[in-house]
Amino acid sequence: MSAMRTVPVTTRISGGVHRGRVVRTPKSVNLRPTTERVRAAVFSIIGADSVAEKRVLDLYAGTGAFGIDALSRGASRVDFIEHNPVLCRAIRELMNELAPDAKTNVHQGKVHRTLPNLKGQYDLVFADPPYDSKEMDRVLNDLIRCRTVADGGTVVLEYRANYGSIDAVAGFRRLTDRRYGSAAITILEAGDAHA
Repeated sequence: MSAMRTVPVTTRISGGVHRGRVVRTPKSVNLRPTTERVRAAVFSIIGADSVAEKRVLDLYAGTGAFGIDALSRGASRVDFIEHNPVLCRAIRELMNELAPDAKTNVHQGKVHRTLPNLKGQYDLVFADPPYDSKEMDRVLNDLIRCRTVADGGTVVLEYRANYGSIDAVAGFRRLTDRRYGSAAITILEAGDAHA
């Protein structure tokens, strides 16, 4: 998520039991949340089996909409990593309201510092780093270094469409690249070389 807007924005959960539920940003925070259309398209591409009863990690969580969407669609556990304490508090409050008994955890910190402290592997990882940062260049290497993604797990990357293509990284197989206006999505699968 990057600070691009000057007013708070809202987005909706795109599917599952909380479909249509509005997710608002705190008034003091300016974000570029992934649109409902893009999230719905991603979940359509990866399919219901990639979410139901799976462990999900939402990196650079911002509003937490990707992770909340996954939980709404049946994920067994969702972890969020977000640097901004105001956004972390907002995600916790929303999770307490929507699904107080759900297995979720909001980790406040930088992704590259927090990943090594997570326990277990994830079946589905969303990474939406700030568009104008160098994070996209390092996130896949951090996921490999920390052995974060389970073999056969899916990684969804969102980035600015004019960023160029995501370079191939050993241990990941490219499944698809899509463009939605100014946003681009790359979906990867972790393979044997990843473990």
